Amino acid sequence: MRTNVYERTPGWLEAAAPTSSGNGNGMGHPGGSGARLSESAALNQIEQLRFLRAIASAVEVRRRNQMFRWLEGEFQTVLPHRLMVCTLVDGDGHPLLLDRFSSAPIPSEVLEEISAEGRGLITELGETWLNSGARPLVLVPSSDRYVPFSVELTRLGLRACAVHGVLDHNKAAGSQFYFFGVPTDRPAHLAYLLELLIPYLHTALIRVSANDQEGADPSGPALLSEREVGILELVQHGQNNMQIAAELSISPLTVKNHVQRILRKLGANNRAQAVGKAIALRLLNSSSVRRR
Repeated sequence: MRTNVYERTPGWLEAAAPTSSGNGNGMGHPGGSGARLSESAALNQIEQLRFLRAIASAVEVRRRNQMFRWLEGEFQTVLPHRLMVCTLVDGDGHPLLLDRFSSAPIPSEVLEEISAEGRGLITELGETWLNSGARPLVLVPSSDRYVPFSVELTRLGLRACAVHGVLDHNKAAGSQFYFFGVPTDRPAHLAYLLELLIPYLHTALIRVSANDQEGADPSGPALLSEREVGILELVQHGQNNMQIAAELSISPLTVKNHVQRILRKLGANNRAQAVGKAIALRLLNSSSVRRR
């Protein structure tokens, strides 16, 4: 794999570097009348390189599994988060897509409370974002705007969130992205990252949605084989290697090899994480009901 090393910071990123004349309030907005970023908002050189790698890898995203891998890979190094919910509507305001991406299992009742159509938490968050001029909305405990959402975010175990999106030609929300479980120490930095990242995320989401509507088969072979999905489903229901081996009439060593291969394919560190990723990729159903 070839890695490009930038000897000099690209000019468009260099222009955002902090100066001693920064306003110092930590919440300066990157746009508007040529104002420079405060030091707390700007990206350092390592962060700039991570950002460039993330947007370079975004062009490969055309399928949902690719979106998931991107969000859990290069994107996560730039904007860490626990859960992302995204929405996309057409030019007439009709919903095209509502999707959720998470690397760890999140209870189905929590997901329902967050994303239920017309009554989930994202409905109120989206309206707040629009009413705030469609500017990045960062809700962390140190923010005044956090107060109306503090009880709900705390109850759901997500603590902080960030919202941004893209407006359509009617100045309505074309897409919205809700990040939960984000860092809380640099809100201005997080707002700036949203400004930088959302155009690429929006474009990737449109490609994924277009391919879903075409109903085309995912490019390349399936991520997991039918046997691997079956084994992971048994893992999901709490069975150990010996129990899985007995049910499938194979040896425990064969089960162990399958599980290790599943972990590698999903980029998971343990069984619970593998199950969570498989649910996010829709390889498994989040229901606890056994498939027969």
